[in-house]
Amino acid sequence: MDPTRPNAPKFPRGGLRAPPPGPLESETVYRGLALEGDLTGAEALNAVTFQGCVFRRVNLTGVHWRGVRLTDVRFEGCDLSGARLEDAALERVQFTDCRLLGVQAAHARLRHVTLSRVAAPLSVWVKADAAHLRLDDCDLTEAVFMDADLPGLILRGCRLPRTDLRGARLAGADLRSSDLRGLRVTPRELEGVTVDAAQLPDLAHLLGVRVGESLPDPDALR
Repeated sequence: MDPTRPNAPKFPRGGLRAPPPGPLESETVYRGLALEGDLTGAEALNAVTFQGCVFRRVNLTGVHWRGVRLTDVRFEGCDLSGARLEDAALERVQFTDCRLLGVQAAHARLRHVTLSRVAAPLSVWVKADAAHLRLDDCDLTEAVFMDADLPGLILRGCRLPRTDLRGARLAGADLRSSDLRGLRVTPRELEGVTVDAAQLPDLAHLLGVRVGESLPDPDALR
């Protein structure tokens, strides 16, 4: 088992079932459902809980969910572009091949959350509270994580042009193999963060230095 991977969602042993007829409703707990396509009533929900559910190719663009609780949930090929998730709490949640363009998830509570091959440019995670958060092959162009708690964050193969991590707490984070060019961060946020040697030139400007080409070995010129 890879210790850097968040815990995976847990689903009912008897399998998932279709949702009940009719629109989704606020102040409701939905358990063990397979949700697909367009969902009636999903546009605006308050204090709703999804537990042990899978969303497959669901169009959730522009939804406004307040107080949503997602526990043991997987999103597959879903579009949440422009979604507003207020006071959201996610635990053991996976997003795979999804679009999160411009998602508003400030102050979200994230526990054991994984994003894989997710396009999340312009997404907002200001003051998010995360533990065991991992992103693989994600586009975070101009995403905002200012003042977020992200200890132990794992980024693998992610693109971070103009991604804003200023004020974020990143102790123990591992950014190896991600593209850090244009990352908005200060030396303070990078304390205790792991990067690889190939990424150092992209961070040199934080130290006020230039990285030049290596000089030839004098012995090789003799």
